[in-house]
Amino acid sequence: MRIVYSFPETIKETEQKIEKIKSLGFDAIQIPPIEPLKEEDKTVWWKAYQPISFNIGNVYGTKEELTKFCMECEKIGLRVYADAIINHMGADNHNPLIPHEKVDPVLRNNPAYWKERINVTDWHNRYDVIHHCMNLPGLNVYNQDVEDMIVEFLNELIDCGITGFRFDAAKSIGLPSEGYRFWPNLIYRLKKYGLFLYGEVIFEENPKIIDEYAKYMYVLGNYDGTNREKMVKFIETHDTYLSEDSLGYSKFWSTDKVINDYCNLVKYYDNTLFYIRPNDSLWLDGRIKKAHGLTRVRKK
Repeated sequence: MRIVYSFPETIKETEQKIEKIKSLGFDAIQIPPIEPLKEEDKTVWWKAYQPISFNIGNVYGTKEELTKFCMECEKIGLRVYADAIINHMGADNHNPLIPHEKVDPVLRNNPAYWKERINVTDWHNRYDVIHHCMNLPGLNVYNQDVEDMIVEFLNELIDCGITGFRFDAAKSIGLPSEGYRFWPNLIYRLKKYGLFLYGEVIFEENPKIIDEYAKYMYVLGNYDGTNREKMVKFIETHDTYLSEDSLGYSKFWSTDKVINDYCNLVKYYDNTLFYIRPNDSLWLDGRIKKAHGLTRVRKK
């Protein structure tokens, strides 16, 4: 699966590129988070990752625009995947561990729906990672009511034409071996089969953890598990390009380097993600099309 992500473009802006995206051999487009946001401001990228409810529609697109986009993509054989933010909600402006006042009061006013207000301090400690917060108010997805809300939201997106999901911060949600059945429950309750599901498990080095996530989804991360076919690999993401802290390491790379490295990556992995940098058209120069074409021929 060759996936492309053009962010912070709106759905309507990306719709203008779908013919070009298809012509380069991509199979799917990842759209930005579509939940209502604490601040509907697309000039600051991380604001797209602070939702306030499990509904559809924000500055990146309305429910109607999403449905139309999915229909247009389906006509030319492109799948559409949603970036689902299910681990946390938007933060209070003064205390990042408290839900913002705009967060759906059904969620905000129930203490059982939230993780303990403690930040993760050790990303190698699984208890810390799956029970505490990543400097945002973490949802207690292990609560049945919260799981129900998430399932209803994802199924509504499926009704719009979504055929896959990127689960943001999947690493922060526990696994069956850790006593939690959120992931198998979620997948069983989605109303459509054949969805392409991939979870963000970045900087996880333990192959046993990666392999367990891979039982339920493809794994988007920096390290491989034992089954390379279950990995989704990247050279650059919106995080590595747009972040202002140390995570934004790829902003110092030339686009030329990123494209060449991506073309090399597709030789070894069946599932890849390519990030289209804002206001950059070099991705259209033919190298990606050639690389995708060569790998298709090689696999026949």
